[in-house]
Amino acid sequence: MKISVGNLLSAISHLIDIAQGRREHAPKVTYISLQLSHILGLKSLEKKKIYYAAFFHDIGITVADKKFITSHIDPDLAKNHCLLGYEFLQKLPLDGDIAEFVKYHHEFYNGSGAFGYDHSTTPFVSQIINFADQIDIVLDFSNPYYQQIDEITNWVLKKKGVLFNPIIVEAFLELAQKDRFWLDLYNPHLRQIVMALSPEDEVYFDIEQMLKFSEAISLLIDNKSPFTHVHSQQLSQTVYTIAKIMGLNSEMANKLKIAGYLHDIGKMVVPNEILNKEGKLTKEEFYIIKSHPYYTKLILSQIPAFKDDIANWAGNHHERIDRSGYPEKLGKDELSLLDRIVGICDVYQALIEDRPYRRGLPQSTALTIISDMVKSNLFLEEEFWLLKRAVN
Repeated sequence: MKISVGNLLSAISHLIDIAQGRREHAPKVTYISLQLSHILGLKSLEKKKIYYAAFFHDIGITVADKKFITSHIDPDLAKNHCLLGYEFLQKLPLDGDIAEFVKYHHEFYNGSGAFGYDHSTTPFVSQIINFADQIDIVLDFSNPYYQQIDEITNWVLKKKGVLFNPIIVEAFLELAQKDRFWLDLYNPHLRQIVMALSPEDEVYFDIEQMLKFSEAISLLIDNKSPFTHVHSQQLSQTVYTIAKIMGLNSEMANKLKIAGYLHDIGKMVVPNEILNKEGKLTKEEFYIIKSHPYYTKLILSQIPAFKDDIANWAGNHHERIDRSGYPEKLGKDELSLLDRIVGICDVYQALIEDRPYRRGLPQSTALTIISDMVKSNLFLEEEFWLLKRAVN
């Protein structure tokens, strides 16, 4: 198994953009940063680091759960998501500089940023990403770029030597004269344009590295709520145990474990106030909750190595064999055993965990409830038997 980190970056950043209601923010910041690095004459290794750091720069916002602009302007929120992104990236088998660049991407030239570092202590790459970030924030993509160029360049000049490094400002002024720069930035297919700019020596994860990545993502997801802080990790271990009971080979068992880690990745789009609500959900809130497996499958399907198996195992965990599940109303003939295993393990894990509206149930009670679900034609005896073997 070989997974392009570029594909992972594109897919995860797409989900973050959806969650924040911001269209293609990560690709825009990456594109601007790469174009600036070209004019600045940075070496290929630095451009490679910029590619990964710019795509990942807002990974920490997945748990900040604030509106996009607020999370970028409020110093405390900006610092929070920088730290969360830094901690996440430190867990990955990537160059350590990438985590550092993300940590300091909200620092300004005069030291008025999140950590109070000025241009002398902030990594130059972080200064580039910060500049690109701010450009995307101030641009109004509902209006043509040619109506805004003068306003943008004047604003940048006013911030020269205050918020932004003069060297980066001069590079931008040169870049802003190129129509192609603006046309690319406004192109609805910008994500594909940026993917084509990926480093020649692209980084790939093997299955062991992908397990580490998936676990790190699961921690970000589960930490959105104090009631789910170990949900994906424990579910992942249960499905892995079942895979071993079934005699699946190591690769299949690990792929199923990855699906367990990532099955709730779509919850990045669900606000914390809904996840942690103590009372009954409104109809609207329930529809928002029900969207998460849709986004799980949508995002994981964008990763070629996941498209035919992991995306389905993870994305179908709320489907039921009688077609009463969601979001696709799939039935018995459309759900594989591995789909159903992730689904039944999700139910079991949810039952034994505390929730805002109840305490976690004893294992015996949870298994009794699931037994009744089998009798009600929601699951089959096959996956229930495997679950009981795994947890007993």
